Amino acid sequence: MLYGNPSVDDERVLLRFAPDSSTHMARWSTQGNPAWLRISDWQIVEDQLRFIDSRSSRWFEVDLARETLSGEWRTYNLLGGWWCSKAGEETGSGIDILGRADSTDERDTRRLIPEIMATPTFPIQAVREAREGRVVLCFIVEPSGEVYEPEFVELTDDIFRATSLDALMRSRYKPWDPDRDGGARPACRSFVYRLDYRNETSTGADQDQ
Repeated sequence: MLYGNPSVDDERVLLRFAPDSSTHMARWSTQGNPAWLRISDWQIVEDQLRFIDSRSSRWFEVDLARETLSGEWRTYNLLGGWWCSKAGEETGSGIDILGRADSTDERDTRRLIPEIMATPTFPIQAVREAREGRVVLCFIVEPSGEVYEPEFVELTDDIFRATSLDALMRSRYKPWDPDRDGGARPACRSFVYRLDYRNETSTGADQDQ
């Protein structure tokens, strides 16, 4: 699952990391074999897996020390998150990178429906010191709609830690029936803090993923 692209909404794709260091992507479909397209080479630098989607110029990065294969993607002016589980054998062979992610029922990647999306406040100290930044948080949403186990994927300035975490924990999603629609689901949210000098005010922009 790729989260946080305002132009196309959430996307569901397949990724394959081949032994020759090539990265392949295919659109997820319930019918027929996936049409794989090579998008770039993958590399691991100090437990960081990195690759790029050359078609959309999105750079992907993930810390392999995490329990699940998830992280962030970015372009020049956009920021989002991604998460994946191990695919079935019918999607083709890969390498053990995907083996580090827990196997998850496909129902777990269904779209979450926001119910309350709290917005963070811009820290006064950051305004005074003209500091801007970005924050990406990944977390688990229980069937009750409550947020658990938040983890910072990106934090450009620690001054935005508390306000971002507070906004996330005050948010909730529409509940669902776990017996019918599956259990807890992963998600990410990003917060972009920019100073608005034109209006001599500050704003904290929230991008739900």
